[in-house]
Amino acid sequence: MSHQPGRGRRKKRAREPKYVRLRYASWNIGTMTGKGRELADVMKGRRINVAFLQETKWKGARAREIGEGYKFYYCGSDGRRNGVGIVLDRHLKQNVTNVDRKSDRIIAMKVMLENVTLNLISVYAPQSGCDDVAKEKFWEDFDAVTMTIPANEEIYVGGDFNGHVGRMNVGYERVHGGFGFGTRNTQGEALLQAATALDMAIANTWFQKRDEHLITYKSGNHATQIDYFLVKRNKINCIKDSKIIPGEHLTSQHRLLVIDVNIKIQFCIRTERPPAKIRWHMLEKNECAIKFKERVIDKMIEMNGMEGLNANECWNEMANYIRRVAKDVLGESKGKGVIDKETWWWNEEVQGVLKKKKQAFKEWQSVETGQEVEKEIKRTEYIECKKKAKRAVAIARTAAQDNLYESLNSPKGEKQLYRLAKARERSSRDMAHIKCVKDDAGKVITKDEAIKERWKVYFERLMNEENEWGRVLEHRLINMGAVKEICMDEVRTAVRSMKNGKSVGPDDIPGEVWKLLREDGCRRLLTSGRLGRLKGAQPDNPALQRLWDDTLCERSYAQLLAQAARVEDAARLKAVRQPESRACLQALPSPHLGTLLDNDTLRVGVALRLGSKVCEPHRCICGVMVEANGHHVCGAVPETPCDQ
Repeated sequence: MSHQPGRGRRKKRAREPKYVRLRYASWNIGTMTGKGRELADVMKGRRINVAFLQETKWKGARAREIGEGYKFYYCGSDGRRNGVGIVLDRHLKQNVTNVDRKSDRIIAMKVMLENVTLNLISVYAPQSGCDDVAKEKFWEDFDAVTMTIPANEEIYVGGDFNGHVGRMNVGYERVHGGFGFGTRNTQGEALLQAATALDMAIANTWFQKRDEHLITYKSGNHATQIDYFLVKRNKINCIKDSKIIPGEHLTSQHRLLVIDVNIKIQFCIRTERPPAKIRWHMLEKNECAIKFKERVIDKMIEMNGMEGLNANECWNEMANYIRRVAKDVLGESKGKGVIDKETWWWNEEVQGVLKKKKQAFKEWQSVETGQEVEKEIKRTEYIECKKKAKRAVAIARTAAQDNLYESLNSPKGEKQLYRLAKARERSSRDMAHIKCVKDDAGKVITKDEAIKERWKVYFERLMNEENEWGRVLEHRLINMGAVKEICMDEVRTAVRSMKNGKSVGPDDIPGEVWKLLREDGCRRLLTSGRLGRLKGAQPDNPALQRLWDDTLCERSYAQLLAQAARVEDAARLKAVRQPESRACLQALPSPHLGTLLDNDTLRVGVALRLGSKVCEPHRCICGVMVEANGHHVCGAVPETPCDQ
């Protein structure tokens, strides 16, 4: 093989560690009601991979798709206050290994990024007006979540801590970067103490920014910094930037805080790709169904003249041709072009209204502080645009739902309803794909070879550990008689009983194909079935009863030999099967030839032949116990042998 100079270098570069840049965002959203699709649009425009949300005000603990491939994991209590959540993009949501919903103020999850484990925690601390019990409960839960994380895993905490760490870092130089905003208060002091205890740095205090890019909450003339990101102190050099984006319009008071993180990972080379699947659902279209049926029937007519092929060869020839025609006529799916079914109401009219709302919000925020009249006018315009946007979204969603309800009343509505319910249930799961497992010590395994070895050990232990049982096998009688010939009515009944939309078997051919072919398909199945029985179970000449008896005897012998519990029973069956075993029945009983047996010898010989009892269990004169089968030869006194 010729030498390829660049090939080795490419493989070496693929094995080297690389840096992946992720963008995290923290945002007190106010409420998630009616904002899911807008939030997905903001995250896509700002290239945000993970969003830590507070005050979602959604009840329950579930997960939901919000559009553009983003998935929202949330936890709430009563739906009127608090609530936290985390939003992941289309790539990270496939690698979730665990979700811990501690309370309506703390949610944590683990995400595997190749060989790196990310612990993402979204928090919402109690406000200054809450009692001390709620504040102590929050910090206890926060310590319980962070203390259980192994030291080799990365931690990123984002949220609204409702505290001011201040501009100065006196006394907390290790965790405070010295570029904060405002004056430190009691809640900020508690945050700094927690960061010091956990050896975590407050990331957005390590970057020098102007005040407008430090303020996370602004209402009128009141501006504070209450949203923070916490990372491990030894990972502070991985934070490349931190800033506030004041121009987003989902909430008018809280601002979007983002940080850019560089993560060093070891890429795994993925050599295997999932195979493409045939689009069997295209058979519902008349044009595709007619074209597919014509080509398959022509092949069936051609195969009627084939002789000398056994059942497997005929079936493989037909099945391979059906699959080739299906790929040509129906096509194959490549796993691309996923339709966002959760936000099908997101039309151009809604996007235009929301664009005007965003523009009005930017104009309102861009007015300087001294121009109060102009600022009030822009604020009024923003409120009007916000009302129009809500009205447009409600109308679009209602129209889309009406179309859905009308389609459910059709004959295919029941099938579509179950499909929609199944898709929504699948999207609400926390972990869609499990790509890693834990070993005996609880450590997460990410490498493919280690995962395979773990499953191998697990199944070996599962299959080889014997449970307690009475050691009595249940033997059921099997009908070993002749089977009646398969008729056409049985094939028709079997084809009609096949349900549509089921998974294909090993042959990759669904039941809809045979329903489409109708009589031609049933005739082909009948021919294949009869050919299989003639070439396999039936004798060459079924008219001779002796050939039927030989076939059934072979089956009975194989079954009895498999059920033999002892070596003696298996040896007896093999001896009886030999042609010479019947020779004693044809011998003449003559004392001169030695073929005339006495009563005891005949009794022992017949008992050994049938496997029945030879004698009563007793102790021989040599001291050895003789069992009922009499398999013992005494060596103590040669003149007095035991029964043999």
